[in-house]
Amino acid sequence: MGSASNDSSQYELPVATAPSLVLAHPTEAEKRRTWTLNHAEWGGALNLDEYLQREPYLTTVPLTCDGGMTHWILTDSAFAADGKEKGEEGEGRQRPVLASCESIRKRVIVAAPGDATTHDGASFGVGSVFTYPEYRGNRYAGRMLTELGPALRTWQREDRDGRDAVCSALWSDIGKVFYAKMGWATYPSLHAEFVVPKMTTAEEEQEKNKEKRGVEVTPITYDNLAPLCGRDEELLRKQVLRTARETGRTSVAFAPDHDVMRWHLYREGFITTLLFKKSPSPNSPTAPPSIKGALAETREESGRRHRVWAIWTRNYHGSSGGASNPADNADKNTLYILRLVIDNGDEPGAGEAGKAEEEVNPHLLAAFTAVLRAAQREAAAWHVGKMDMWNPSATVRSLIKRSGLPHRWVDRDTDSIPSMMWYGDAAGTDVEWVANEKYCWC
Repeated sequence: MGSASNDSSQYELPVATAPSLVLAHPTEAEKRRTWTLNHAEWGGALNLDEYLQREPYLTTVPLTCDGGMTHWILTDSAFAADGKEKGEEGEGRQRPVLASCESIRKRVIVAAPGDATTHDGASFGVGSVFTYPEYRGNRYAGRMLTELGPALRTWQREDRDGRDAVCSALWSDIGKVFYAKMGWATYPSLHAEFVVPKMTTAEEEQEKNKEKRGVEVTPITYDNLAPLCGRDEELLRKQVLRTARETGRTSVAFAPDHDVMRWHLYREGFITTLLFKKSPSPNSPTAPPSIKGALAETREESGRRHRVWAIWTRNYHGSSGGASNPADNADKNTLYILRLVIDNGDEPGAGEAGKAEEEVNPHLLAAFTAVLRAAQREAAAWHVGKMDMWNPSATVRSLIKRSGLPHRWVDRDTDSIPSMMWYGDAAGTDVEWVANEKYCWC
């Protein structure tokens, strides 16, 4: 496979402000070299060979296929993609990959305060920002992002009838200052962390029987995922429009559509297929988890229906060697609630998640608690020790409080900080990010 690093022995590193530095797209060989180097950062429980299989796979799934994902590098324009310095003949050195990242095209739902309806726009999620070890300390990642932010505004504009993108977003793992200086305004980064209790089979059955009293719980699988995503978007559009009117600020939400959810779930499926063939779960000896969430429904005597559902994904922590038996790190493995939805039917405020604590309905509470207990059972079955729910609304915070489920609140200040660059007239800090939950992440 050759050296994992660039051949920089005869290359004089330019300063980060050098005009010769440009954004470009990597060759397949440059992608593979980059993945080899960043495996230690993002490989998780996968060994290097498995990680080198996963990264190309993730360009072929819903959301990222057909140009949905773009790979970027910062390099020196003095070099061509074949490594030769321009104007030279013969075999040249590898061109320097000074920094790298990826962008994923995503649809957003937008409303301004005076709008009568929402409209759709394009956005880009930015991830995997990485600097080769030998080039660190030279501010190359900062230069790359300084170029990338404005470039994404017009990237793939021809596919949108010449319209600019609405925004770009990233999730900082280096605190709240670095990206904010470059125009990505920070947003709330609070999450509720739930303990996953270890229960015997008898205790699990007892919990299930408690939930059956007036609550119907249905597993979410690929078979019933699409209509739930459709209903979620319908409710979210109303919430975005209402938020814009009530706050007097432009409001935006990432569309929680079928492709977005499948990107997360296919990513998890690739990982769990490898992990659990090597270390089977007692519930499913050779296949990855088939349950992707839970839907709970209750009805009042009046006939009013309350539905709550959650879609989740599992993340497995790796050992120092890269590969891992999932059971070895159960306390670090995390089930993330990608999206939590409250659907109270078609009355005004359906899907609304911002009411005061006193207004929690006991039927809604029962449905909510049933969903979280289903998530806990699923987590325990697959060697996951905790569950995280990002930025719950006031209503959901009240439901958490009243559910009686052990939890703690974590206000992240260094990792996974949601950050947005707004390309419209408003400043980034003047835009309301509705449903700032884990499903937005990439």
